[in-house]
Amino acid sequence: MAKYDYTMGKDLDLKAEQERTLQAPVMTANFILKMMYVMMDVLYGFKRTLPKFKVIELLARYPYWAWENGAYYRLTRNYARAAFTAKDASDYALRHIEMGRHSQDNEQWHLMLIEDIMRQKGMTQGVIRGFLMPRLMTLGYFWLTTLMYRVKPEWSFAMNARFESHAEHQYMLLVKEHPEWEDEPIESEYFQHYPKQHSLADLFRRIGLDERDHMNGSLEEYERITGRELQ
Repeated sequence: MAKYDYTMGKDLDLKAEQERTLQAPVMTANFILKMMYVMMDVLYGFKRTLPKFKVIELLARYPYWAWENGAYYRLTRNYARAAFTAKDASDYALRHIEMGRHSQDNEQWHLMLIEDIMRQKGMTQGVIRGFLMPRLMTLGYFWLTTLMYRVKPEWSFAMNARFESHAEHQYMLLVKEHPEWEDEPIESEYFQHYPKQHSLADLFRRIGLDERDHMNGSLEEYERITGRELQ
C-alpha cells in the first residue's frame, strides 16, 4: 500500500503532474457512475464548464460524509452492548472518520472556490440547473452512498475511487481547454482555507491533484479491507 504517492502539502511541478494525469488511464466507471455522467451531460451539456464542476463538487462530498457518519454509527453499535469492543474494531471506525472529515472539507473548499470564481466572472444559473437539479441529485447520492457504506464499506471505497479518477482527469482536461487561464491571476477569500495558487490554471491543476489523492486514499482503504487490488 506504500505504492500510493500523495501530493497534498508537497511543492510540485503542477504542469508536469497535469501531463502525468492525462497520460494515465481513467478508471472504468461502474453502471451507477455511467448513469450519473450521462445525466450530468444531459442536464449541463457535454462541454466542461464551471457550473458543471460545481455540481460535481456538490456530489463529491457525500461519500466522505457517509464514511464519517457510518463509522460513528459503527462505534455506537460496538460500544452500546454488554461485550467489550476490540481495539482493531475501534481503529477501523476511527480511520474512516478521519478520512471522511479531511476529504469532505477538502471537497467543500473546492465547491466554495468554484462558486466564488463563477461570481467573479458573472456566471449565473437558472432555477432548474442551479437550484432544483442539484438538490435532487445530491439527495439521491446521499442515500446511495450512505446505503453502500452501511451494507458493504468496500463498495463505497471502490466507487469513490472510480469517481475521483474521473474528476481528476476532467479537471486536467478543463485546464488544457483554457490556455488563457495560465496568465489569469486568482484571488478569493477562501484561500484562507485552501493553498493559494498564482493562476486559475494552477488552481484547477491543484484541485485535480486533490482528486487524485482522494482516489488513492479510496484504493488504499479498499485494499486494506479486502486484501486485494481493485480491478
